[in-house]
Amino acid sequence: MDTPKLPPFSSLLKSREVEDPVNLWLHRPLAYAFVAAVFRTPMTPNMVTVLAMIVGVGAGACFLHGGASLMVLGGALLWASSILDGADGILARAKKMQSEFGRALDGAADSVVAVVTVFPAFFHVYATTHQVLYVYLAVPAILFTLPHLYFYDFYKESYLRMTRPERGGEGQDVANVEAHLAEKKAKGEASSLVNFIITQMMLPMLRSEVAWVGMTNPDALGELRTSKPTAERAEIFRKHNRLPMRFWMAVSLCPHSYIMAICAMFDRLDLYLWIRLVAMNVIFVIGLFVQRRASRATLREWAATDGAGGSAAVGATA
Repeated sequence: MDTPKLPPFSSLLKSREVEDPVNLWLHRPLAYAFVAAVFRTPMTPNMVTVLAMIVGVGAGACFLHGGASLMVLGGALLWASSILDGADGILARAKKMQSEFGRALDGAADSVVAVVTVFPAFFHVYATTHQVLYVYLAVPAILFTLPHLYFYDFYKESYLRMTRPERGGEGQDVANVEAHLAEKKAKGEASSLVNFIITQMMLPMLRSEVAWVGMTNPDALGELRTSKPTAERAEIFRKHNRLPMRFWMAVSLCPHSYIMAICAMFDRLDLYLWIRLVAMNVIFVIGLFVQRRASRATLREWAATDGAGGSAAVGATA
């Protein structure tokens, strides 16, 4: 029997156009190196997801206990967790083991790491500064991060679907996930854990994404999300949406993770709090306006090239 070969690095990337530079040029190569080491072992993508979560929990424990050396270690562990968080997807694509459960588990693990690192990090800031202001600032900093991650995930998947129709993204619509889960249940293939993670983690996240986007940019929920792109439509979409995609990359989970890791290593998590609360929200708000204009421009140009069908779509979403 031929030994399976690890596919080349470039074939396992989702798209260079939806990755921030640090993730693309540092995290992904390191994640690929890890995948190369475990590719011929029985390790599965879900095992890597759990490993990333365990490493993230270790980072949170370091932040909670504090101390110069533990803060450096905590930052390193958080950065390692972020790299492993990308390795599970690369391994899944390499072994052709993508699944709704895997994506749902990945989202659940990300949530766990966020909780067990962010709260200890802000507790550490308060414990070292004794300023109650940081306790109050932590609340909006955490709450505002949720739409950052929702918008990045939504627009990333839309971008992949419209510009790489032969490969697509990793996400699915709520209706598709519900239908697939119902099929699994009918066949007796959906365990209690699978059912819980998909119904209580993945589906609420997908619904929240649609709700947030619907409030800020309803154009993105119509033809821009459901259309089957031609090569011409894909290029039009890429032309108008490349710039807003850069804004969503800047507020995605990866920059949150490595900025937090760097600040932790220098024991300046107070600086991370201000970056998260001010800088990333400024980027986010600008991204909302840029994306809205890009969506409308895309629909207008589609209408000009496709005729009446595109014009009807524009009128329906105006």
